[in-house]
Amino acid sequence: MFVFKRDQKVVDFGGIPIGGQPGENPTVLVGGLFFKGQPLVKDTREGLFDKDLAKKWVDTGIEMSKKTGHPLIIQAYGRTDTAMERHISWLTENFDGPFMFESVRAEARIRGIQYCEEVGLQDRAIFNSINLSMKDDEKAALRNSSLNMAVVLGWSPRATSLTDRMNTIKSMLDEAQSMGIERVVVDPATMPVGAGYGLEYRTTLAIKSELGLPTCLGPHNAPSAWRFIKQSGFDDESTHMSAVVASTVIAQAFATDCIMYGSMIRTKEVFTAVALIGNAIAAVVAEANNALGVDRNLFAPPTSE
Repeated sequence: MFVFKRDQKVVDFGGIPIGGQPGENPTVLVGGLFFKGQPLVKDTREGLFDKDLAKKWVDTGIEMSKKTGHPLIIQAYGRTDTAMERHISWLTENFDGPFMFESVRAEARIRGIQYCEEVGLQDRAIFNSINLSMKDDEKAALRNSSLNMAVVLGWSPRATSLTDRMNTIKSMLDEAQSMGIERVVVDPATMPVGAGYGLEYRTTLAIKSELGLPTCLGPHNAPSAWRFIKQSGFDDESTHMSAVVASTVIAQAFATDCIMYGSMIRTKEVFTAVALIGNAIAAVVAEANNALGVDRNLFAPPTSE
């Protein structure tokens, strides 16, 4: 287990503390809604979905968060500006916690910024993400809004070493500051298996060691694109689930403060696995603090029995 010499910043994201020394706060889990391929999605362009199933998934997330003590953030995806508005509107009526929003399309992300501003969601909305591909109109939309929470993504096609990745992250942190973003969680970017997967875990440790900032990862992206489990005989839900859970808990063990686990269809399994490792972290950090003579409040997992 890790104990960092540098003081670790804890940031409040809509009432949820993210960051600190390992074991100080529970690992935060981010479940995704409205992504193409989810059984609840009916029309990604119009933002139509099965509201009953979506509510069931949200309620399961809330229940698992209460049972395990690990906070839940929900991420809404919107393919278009219409879908983004519909998704955020429904989510914030059915979930009281902080939420992220993202899209592969800039116009949808801009609409997300605008909608959150219009209806007063700035204290709950986390923009995902500030990255190298942002255009001036999107930067202006964020700068001119009152949103001040965001994921800072450390991705670059040239960032194939730890030094390159950290330089990208520092550059994006400067960009975030220029847009008025005061509360950030740093995502060093998960790459596909065979194309750099694993460097993000090393980078997470560097972020906390050098910058003392809270970290975030979407490790489920690695198994999602892994050809190995797309082979006949391996392309089943249980095998895919095992890979997603494995990628999640290794991120947790490598001091990632906030983990995006992908589709909320996996909520029960992911929260259970994270709760198990949360108990290990609590025990190990308590022993380490005692050995080092450190007096620090730690997260006490309610799942200890």
